[in-house]
Amino acid sequence: MKTSRRFLAPALAASFLACVTMAGSGLSMAAGTAAQSKAAPSGSTASPSSLVVVQEDVLIPLIDQPEQHFHRAQKYFERGDRKDAAAEMRAGAALVELEAGRHNAHNKHGLDKAAKNLNQLAAQVESGKVKSEKPLRQAFAEADLALARHYHEMAEAALGHNDKNTGHWLRGAADSISDAAKWSRHKLASGAKASVDGARSLGAKIEGGAKWTVDEARQKANALGSEIESLAGGETSTASAPSNNK
Repeated sequence: MKTSRRFLAPALAASFLACVTMAGSGLSMAAGTAAQSKAAPSGSTASPSSLVVVQEDVLIPLIDQPEQHFHRAQKYFERGDRKDAAAEMRAGAALVELEAGRHNAHNKHGLDKAAKNLNQLAAQVESGKVKSEKPLRQAFAEADLALARHYHEMAEAALGHNDKNTGHWLRGAADSISDAAKWSRHKLASGAKASVDGARSLGAKIEGGAKWTVDEARQKANALGSEIESLAGGETSTASAPSNNK
């Protein structure tokens, strides 16, 4: 079943996360064939049932999925459909948490924090405590910023191996920066927008199989890193557990 460019049903997203979450052992997920070979080292005391390996090609199509759920949650909230809005928020949170579960996730703390805030806010939305969309926008901006940092770090790691997945991570980071800026109503300066668009374009180029160099990809990745820090210095950096009275 292909999921790229289409939203993942909330129930399916939650079920997918459950597949990599084992009772009593927390999230124990590794991605890619290399991780699979290291999942059960010789002499390990962990039982086979305590670890689930998810292949990289299963996770790649999910890169843009959290944002799909955030937008659907906003639409449901605007209609006064609290239950469906909360369900979409939980689905988005599940996918953010899924990225945090990668064995090589560098921004695990930021992703876990964003997912926790989304789940807390979803409960408040469903109970009717949230009266405006401002807390939603704040939580979505924080989640997108955490994802941008995560994808950016994944891109930098992939560059070290001349990995074709660099394209996926560059595009994911660029899209997440744009999304975080929109939710926080932060208008990217012309130079910043050019950096984001350039990284997105190169990411798509790499994904399409075109020739590319490590140097040009690293230049784009460095530019994205600067934009992430710039956004983090704005209102998204002060986002904490969402308030329901603003």
